[in-house]
Amino acid sequence: MAVFDHVNYTYSNGVSPQVIQFYEKTLLKNAKPELLHGRDAQKRTLPLHNGKRVNFRRFTPFPAITTSLSEGVTPDGQTLTMTSFSAMVKPYGGHVEITDEMQWYMLDNNHKEAAKLLSDQANLSIDTIERDALHAGLNVQFNGGNNVRSTIDATDKLTAADIKTAVRTLKRKNAKPFSDGFFHCIVHPDVVFDLTDDDLWKDISKYQDQSKIEKYEIGTMYKVKFFESTNAKVFKAQTHLYGTSVTNWALASKDDTAKSITLHSDTVMTEDIARNMTGKLVYVQYTEGDPVNTPMCIERIDVATKTVYFRWFPDAAVSAKWTTGNTAKIVPTGGGASDAEVYSTLVYGADAFGDIELDGTGKNVSILINPPGSSGALDPLAQRGTIAWKVKGFCAVIIQDDFIVRIEHGATA
Repeated sequence: MAVFDHVNYTYSNGVSPQVIQFYEKTLLKNAKPELLHGRDAQKRTLPLHNGKRVNFRRFTPFPAITTSLSEGVTPDGQTLTMTSFSAMVKPYGGHVEITDEMQWYMLDNNHKEAAKLLSDQANLSIDTIERDALHAGLNVQFNGGNNVRSTIDATDKLTAADIKTAVRTLKRKNAKPFSDGFFHCIVHPDVVFDLTDDDLWKDISKYQDQSKIEKYEIGTMYKVKFFESTNAKVFKAQTHLYGTSVTNWALASKDDTAKSITLHSDTVMTEDIARNMTGKLVYVQYTEGDPVNTPMCIERIDVATKTVYFRWFPDAAVSAKWTTGNTAKIVPTGGGASDAEVYSTLVYGADAFGDIELDGTGKNVSILINPPGSSGALDPLAQRGTIAWKVKGFCAVIIQDDFIVRIEHGATA
């Protein structure tokens, strides 16, 4: 899936087709399928004139039938049960400004470098958006005997036992492997450095069938196929700040089983707040009574229903104190112990998540070229032009929480 498949072109008079063709070839050449976090996603197209939300469906599996059939009697039919939910798409893009003195119409190195940098940026941007969405899952596994991220240090390295445990979790939830017979895993190069020391690691150089090796595939272990990405998630210390506070997060109801709370109807909640709050640690700072600060990790926020899902949920006595007028401050506790970086390794099965197909019927990606002089009065001396990439709308979402496990751990620096 190349980022610039089925591109649209927007340009002013004066740009020759040869120049457009040059940019097309250069961008396509450098925009190879680097979108590793989206390689296994269910794909949805972005139809034109169809609103900003894309629908996904999650079907409930049928239970086992243990009652035998009666002679001549047809049993009642079964009813398909599914959960339908939607995700909002948002536009993304970037551009560079090129002056007339850089000889816009001369195909020199400046233009080639600009095209390469833009295609790399487009790849990184889309992959990062998808990566962060996949880290909103509820299945979190901490290694090294830890039960919170803040106590993990560099010695708590990923091990074969951690992978084995994650596979067991997926199998218990009836997650299905992919058509290649493996669960898939996205792993950081620093983690590969540690994991490949294990005797159970099977490197791709030892595969019998070399023809089936996929791009970025590096090895297998416990029926898990590993793919390496420098963009794999790393929780760095002092990076989880969202302003200074989120005010008036008043508790309307809570669900201990789902590990969620529903906020009061007048709570301000937007898609931008939800996106920025996901993955953050929140300390509930009480303004009256017992001055206890209770930590909770925000895993996911349903903006429509104002439902907040947590990894660590306070007991009833504590959560009851979260009332109108209290303030939930966002504190810089993104990393591990003593400011250690915490690495995240994703292990998942088929149909765990979905995203927008970039080359769908909506022609989602555009190349925008504006030569010097195309801006009218804003560029009276025809000195400035731009080249840009733009994704008209993109989003990614976890479809089955049970089918994806996030392992948080340390790694050798």
